[in-house]
Amino acid sequence: MKVWIHVNGVQQGPYTLEQLEAMRLPAATPVWYEGLAQWVPACQAPALASLYGGAPAAHPGHEAPGEEEVVVETVETVSAGGREQQAAYSAYGAQQPQAAADAPRRPATFLVWSIVLTLCCCTPFSIAAIVCGAITNTRYNRGDYEGARRMSHATEWLVIISITLGIVGLPLTMLSML
Repeated sequence: MKVWIHVNGVQQGPYTLEQLEAMRLPAATPVWYEGLAQWVPACQAPALASLYGGAPAAHPGHEAPGEEEVVVETVETVSAGGREQQAAYSAYGAQQPQAAADAPRRPATFLVWSIVLTLCCCTPFSIAAIVCGAITNTRYNRGDYEGARRMSHATEWLVIISITLGIVGLPLTMLSML
């Protein structure tokens, strides 16, 4: 039996069962062999069940021998920094990059406000607002949209506190100059 695997998004193989046993594949490694309708985790492939301590179980992707097999694989050209790269995505479920239209709107970072307040008031809250604003960008770029939203909210409050301290501190500063 010839078995193909997906490791780090790259299709490899074919391998024999003996080779796969020696490789000690993680159970979640996508595999395909003739008779499967689609890529499945190695631990769910009926022919590989003995490698993972289980008996072959019926799997919805397992077809009767002799049926024709179709493995869907698309190649998409992705532009990265002006260079063209090709990325392959299999029917196993490798996820394509999320389109910019699918991502939620980038939350406000309040970086301009934070920098201006740091220059004018130099409170610890305005400095913390700069850090939180930068973290907001980092989290959004990593795809942690909820974390970015929370950091944006925290930055907003730090800016409000800095403005309040600046307004309260201004008259006190003027009185001390007299």
